[in-house]
Amino acid sequence: MELKIVDRPDVTVVGLQIRTTPMSPDIPALWPRFVARIPEIAHTIEARVSYGVMRPVDGGRQLDYLAGVAVSAPEPVPAGMTSLVLPAGRYAVFSYPLSGLGAGFCEIFERLLPQSDFVQRSGPQFERYGEAFCPDEPDSPVEIYVPVAPKG
Repeated sequence: MELKIVDRPDVTVVGLQIRTTPMSPDIPALWPRFVARIPEIAHTIEARVSYGVMRPVDGGRQLDYLAGVAVSAPEPVPAGMTSLVLPAGRYAVFSYPLSGLGAGFCEIFERLLPQSDFVQRSGPQFERYGEAFCPDEPDSPVEIYVPVAPKG
């Protein structure tokens, strides 16, 4: 896996959020509930694209995970949903098959990022499920975005 660096504009995401632990079965269980409610979200801007946004809490022992879609306007937010902004900035991007996400996160944070010229900066990291993604296919690609800054 190669480290790819991109600069992204900010994007607003609206969706369902849970507080859970990393790699919890609560995360995949959230997605069918969210997908059923996508039609309620106004102003979507990327057809067939969704985001899994992770924000650590409690010193990293827990995380807020949001399954969402990008929107051009943050309002209205459907009942029970949350709106958040993925900040503009530099991100390291990695691609893994759906079935390899757990191992991919380990590789990113244990080897790839530490061996690079970048460090993780504050801000949410996220998964981007593109147009070609199919949840029933284990080899379906998922992009992982980690906010980064140059070392030193």
